[in-house]
Amino acid sequence: MATERIPLTQPIESRVGNFLKDSRSVNCVFESRDQKREFLKRPGLVTAKQVVSITPPAETPSQGLVEFNSDLYSVINNTLYKTVATAPYTTTTVGSTSVSTSQSYFVKTFLGAYLFMHNKLNGYLLSKAGVFGAITNDKVISVSIDNEGLGYSSGITLTFTPSGTTANPTVDSAGHITAVTLTAQPTGQAVIPTVAINVPTAATPTGTGTKAFFDIVVSSATGIYTGMYVTGTGIAPNAKVTNISGTTITVSIAHTDAVSGTITFTDMGSNGALTANLCSFPTGPYVSGTVFLDNYVFIGTVSTAMSTDLPPVPVGNRIYNSALGDPTSWGALDYLSFEQTTDTLVGIVKHLNYLVAFGQTSTQFYYDNANPVGSPLSVSQSYTSEVGCASGDSIVSTDNTVLWVGTSKTYGRAVYLMDGVSPVKVSTDNIDKHLEADGLGKVSAYCYKFGGHTLYILTLHNANETLVFDTNEKMWYQWTQYSMMSSDQSNPGVWMESYFRPTFYSEALGVPFVLDDDTATIYYFDTNTYQDANQPIYCRTVTDVIDNGSTKRKFYGRLEIIGDKVAGTLQVRHTGDDYNTWSSYRSIDLNASRAQIYLSGADRRRAWEFLCTSNVPLRLDGAEIDFRIGEMDQE
Repeated sequence: MATERIPLTQPIESRVGNFLKDSRSVNCVFESRDQKREFLKRPGLVTAKQVVSITPPAETPSQGLVEFNSDLYSVINNTLYKTVATAPYTTTTVGSTSVSTSQSYFVKTFLGAYLFMHNKLNGYLLSKAGVFGAITNDKVISVSIDNEGLGYSSGITLTFTPSGTTANPTVDSAGHITAVTLTAQPTGQAVIPTVAINVPTAATPTGTGTKAFFDIVVSSATGIYTGMYVTGTGIAPNAKVTNISGTTITVSIAHTDAVSGTITFTDMGSNGALTANLCSFPTGPYVSGTVFLDNYVFIGTVSTAMSTDLPPVPVGNRIYNSALGDPTSWGALDYLSFEQTTDTLVGIVKHLNYLVAFGQTSTQFYYDNANPVGSPLSVSQSYTSEVGCASGDSIVSTDNTVLWVGTSKTYGRAVYLMDGVSPVKVSTDNIDKHLEADGLGKVSAYCYKFGGHTLYILTLHNANETLVFDTNEKMWYQWTQYSMMSSDQSNPGVWMESYFRPTFYSEALGVPFVLDDDTATIYYFDTNTYQDANQPIYCRTVTDVIDNGSTKRKFYGRLEIIGDKVAGTLQVRHTGDDYNTWSSYRSIDLNASRAQIYLSGADRRRAWEFLCTSNVPLRLDGAEIDFRIGEMDQE
């Protein structure tokens, strides 16, 4: 009688990119201890709040979840909701977005002043005070100086037609307009407003002064400004006001004689030309992701066509930035083009101190170069990589790294991890088969960290699969959820295993929350919960086909499960015909002193399945099996 220890930590293996055959481990993580690897049940889900009241199998699409100033904000069917992140999870409606089938992308600005979001069609801002609205291009954001003019005093004002006075100009000692500071940003501008330069009315107070002194004492200094020209009895030509202190006026040229009588102070400014600039938030569609870097908000635009340039470059394909520290203002020239290669932009993400831009077959890194005109970013050419991105929605930033589903100029998809500035392939050949078998028409991804495990949770919605990469154990698992199928899925109204339905993730007040994809329900992960919203978690291990080194028939006797004692049941079955048919399940009491069964039949080659749905924690080491090889095999 021989004995073999079968590990329950089975890797995902796949012949054709599905889970019908070969080994896998489901709804678990692995932990290495004492030179062995153990199978642990994943955390369960606790229902926090159904944001929108629907009764399954009815469904409504979820599009995003984010924490902002300690509250949860979710986008469900193009409506933004606020949910208090503590029980009873009170929910209020914030506002509506444009109709989009895309997920939403979020980024918070400095000190939580704004939450910026976009849905690939429009951009929106939620202020700390709770004001929500779309970013529109009807607001004056700056004033350009087309001609500085000459001879202006500090008393000039600007008038925006039709918006009134909203800016303060700065005039140098030569009377040039050198800068314009907006005191308000007029909104609702159907067209670009005109800017008029208003010079102050000439002032004519009486005054006196002593010959050869610079000071003139006037009866009133009202309406007098530095830079005004001064004329009157006893005043030399081209005298200008340089300082005002009460009613004492200092002029730039000495008196020619004693000053007396009426003195005229005049603004001689002329030829200044100013142009108002409206906000120029870029027109969609946008690529996946948004970035906050060095107090700028960045967004990328989709390539829509090829230009007529030689060589031609994609139209769109740009990375735009907001004004410094002001996500409400976007300049028309504040962008750079993603054109170091002929690639098209797919998504952007922040990594270390870089903005990383993913194309279809390349990756480029940009750093803040504080450029005075246009985008502050410059490309770091030496870091350009020839690995691109197959789906922008697969890009996730976590723990000083980025994970994504990548592609290259040759056919094939794989999951990559950013090691510094270099892409490192972390998917196995078997995982790659799943990626290549799926059209990647709908993909979602996020990272969740617990108990020393950082997990990249990637859902391929078309294939009804969730693949999970453990960056610590360097292993892949499958996660599922037992739930009622919605009306937009196969078998609506039927309870069954499907992909892991929580699709969006955000942490608030130290709690890891998730939002499912179509029932508007917010859950939170709990390591001390062993079910998903009161439904069983299907912890499963399927082994590879085992022949014990011989094709002779094996007669199986005792099968014992090695692991922690818990008040649960493990079900075991086997297949001897390459996963085509299975035996009936047999139950093993995991709380028994010896968790075992006997008389398990005979096969030449066999695969096993171990399944536990009990509401208990689970930590398993392996299965110990006794078998005897047939000595008189006549076949």
